[in-house]
This record gives sequence, C-alpha cells and structure tokens, in this order.
Amino acid sequence: MQKIQLSEADNGKKIQLKMDDHVVIQLPSSPGTGYNWEVQPNSHFSVSHEYRMQAEVGIGAGGMDIFELDPRTQVQNGSIKFLYRRAWEDASKAGKQFSINYQIQ
Repeated sequence: MQKIQLSEADNGKKIQLKMDDHVVIQLPSSPGTGYNWEVQPNSHFSVSHEYRMQAEVGIGAGGMDIFELDPRTQVQNGSIKFLYRRAWEDASKAGKQFSINYQIQ
C-alpha cells in the first residue's frame, strides 16, 4: 500500500495507482467567503472529506479541505475533478479547479 499526498501544486498531474493505494489531497480553502471545494461525481473512488482550520488563527481565517480517496475499481484512464465554488452558484462559475488523471491497476 502506498499513501500518495497531493496539493494544489499537483493540479493536472497523472498518477499510477494500485487498488490498495490511498490518496490524500489537501486544498486551501476559506469557507467564510462562501467558497468550498467539492468533488465531482466519480465512481472509481470512495471519497471522504473533512475541513481543518488553521491552528491559532482568528475567526474567518482559511484552512484546508482534505479529501481521501481509495480506489474501488481498475481503470486504464480516468480523471477526477474538484471545483472551488459557492454552492448557490452555477458550477460553470467555479473560482478554481483542481484535477488529476490516473490509472488504477
């Protein structure tokens, strides 16, 4: 089993995974502005999400959205996309996007 850590700097990266690998993606977030990262539907992974505030900072400060992905099926070529947007706005108005391409063996 391999644990793969990704950040915003890995946007667009292609990774090779095995079925027992574990992927952790950390993306900076500031929900006080109304923006949150959301994962687009993807059946290749089971996904869990949590938000962590920065330690010892004031109210309204940002933190990290942390997504943990575990492969569910083998696939030759896939991609997963995350949008940084306000829930009440159309997805086409996303502030930022993050995606990775992958192969799961």
